[in-house]
Amino acid sequence: MWLERLKNVSLLFLVITIPFARLYNINSYAIALFVITVLCSAKKKNFKLSFSWLLILYYLLICFNVVFIDQTESYINITKNIPLILIPVILFFVNFKKSTLIVFVYSIAIASLISLIYTYIKSKGYIFYFHNPTEIIDLQINYLSIFICFSLAILYNEILQTNIAKLQHYILIPFFFFILAILFNRTGIIISILITIYFVLIYFKKQGNIKFLVGFIVLFSLLMGYIFTRPIVAQKFKELVNQDFVDETNYSNGISSRLLSWQCSLENIKSAGFFGFGVDKSTMLLKDCYKSELSANSIQFINEYNSHNQFLQTIMNLGIIGFLLLISIYGCILYMGIKNKDPLLIFYFIILLIFGMTESFLIRQWGLVFYSFFTSYLFLKHTLKTNSNEFSN
Repeated sequence: MWLERLKNVSLLFLVITIPFARLYNINSYAIALFVITVLCSAKKKNFKLSFSWLLILYYLLICFNVVFIDQTESYINITKNIPLILIPVILFFVNFKKSTLIVFVYSIAIASLISLIYTYIKSKGYIFYFHNPTEIIDLQINYLSIFICFSLAILYNEILQTNIAKLQHYILIPFFFFILAILFNRTGIIISILITIYFVLIYFKKQGNIKFLVGFIVLFSLLMGYIFTRPIVAQKFKELVNQDFVDETNYSNGISSRLLSWQCSLENIKSAGFFGFGVDKSTMLLKDCYKSELSANSIQFINEYNSHNQFLQTIMNLGIIGFLLLISIYGCILYMGIKNKDPLLIFYFIILLIFGMTESFLIRQWGLVFYSFFTSYLFLKHTLKTNSNEFSN
């Protein structure tokens, strides 16, 4: 009994530490503790196979590429990507619980609150002009934005399942949108709009509380109006509208820099083949392109910018086979969501799809753990569909 409790505590500890992963490497310790407790309490009868085996294949392909394609003495990419096999395998022995998702929401709320307080102090009240609000928790802005979007998805899903908006929904949803205004991350704002529109459509289809729906739409419109009138947010979206996506030659902002990364990646993937170039050669090819297009003094060359697109990055690193595996995982998420009429999986698919178009999120620990854990964990939700207890709190 005590081992089972320790396993549950270690699971929550893993989820809580996802946004704080780089603070004293705490998330790595949380994963290790969770793995140990699950292995010590694992029973054959608790084993449940899900689509998570695709993540394991993806990891094995990475190992293959490191050994036979990269042919490097450094095996750092094998250890770095180990959550892709470790977390899915361990979750085969774990039951799905809604409370785990709620804990993640409050963890993101705490991370957001810490960032807000830090921003207020450092900016002396000018919170909408501060450019590094997540510095205190050592987390990149785009990742906190995506975590917020998934937290919104969890809250929306709760409302859809119960047809009841509780006090925490009225507090957390506006709070998260307020934080997005401070983070001024375009991708996060766009995703939040898309999942909110989907939520409204599903809620309307279910013929829920019309008064609540009208009130929510009014509140959402006010929040969006507030966000888009923030100076830096307005400037960023103005850049997006005015961006020349065809004949760009000035790669000084985030959009144009991504265009260059995509251009360089597209030029190289033509010869990536079935197994790609491997991580090291992919980085070298991109650097060569940046040097050719700009100079050896460009920030893209010096900082070894990646593809800024998970799909292009996967083809570069792992070739056509890696891309097919990645698309298969996306396809399973969408398939399970549609088949089981699960809005949360649809929300999750939208988040990963848009985020994957603008970021190579599997090269960072935050993205790697988030993707490995929640993809595997949400698959569990329907692996246990025949059990009446799988949605227990």
